[in-house]
Amino acid sequence: MAQITKSGIGGAIQISDDGGTNYETIAELRSWSLEESADVVESASMASVAKTYHATHTTWTGTMDAYMTFDDSDGGVEYTTIDTEVPVIAVGTQYKFKFYADDSTASFAHYDGDGIVTAISRSVSHDGMAEMSITVQGNSALAVGA
Repeated sequence: MAQITKSGIGGAIQISDDGGTNYETIAELRSWSLEESADVVESASMASVAKTYHATHTTWTGTMDAYMTFDDSDGGVEYTTIDTEVPVIAVGTQYKFKFYADDSTASFAHYDGDGIVTAISRSVSHDGMAEMSITVQGNSALAVGA
């Protein structure tokens, strides 16, 4: 098997608010990042020469950056997904997430897990696009799907 690298073109994030039955793609996604980490506890005794550690709990956090999108009929409601199954991502809400490095079809590898949206930051400048950054705290193990 040959190894390949991937560019971010076609990268996507899908979310579900119904337990994973229906997933929707985040609209106008610009980039995403995931960070996995583990807590460690020191296990050295008084007789130890060097400190030793044991991994305990693992966690993950994610960030996604997207252009803000609005209802094109009246410019009112802000949407965060392409379709209307999960129209607006809300702070404090838990979703199922799938993070894809490339095309978001079932045949491509992805990272998935449950996460709570902890922050949404919106910004607009006179010489740029209306943008948003969404931060997620993992609330399950982060799995690699195929």
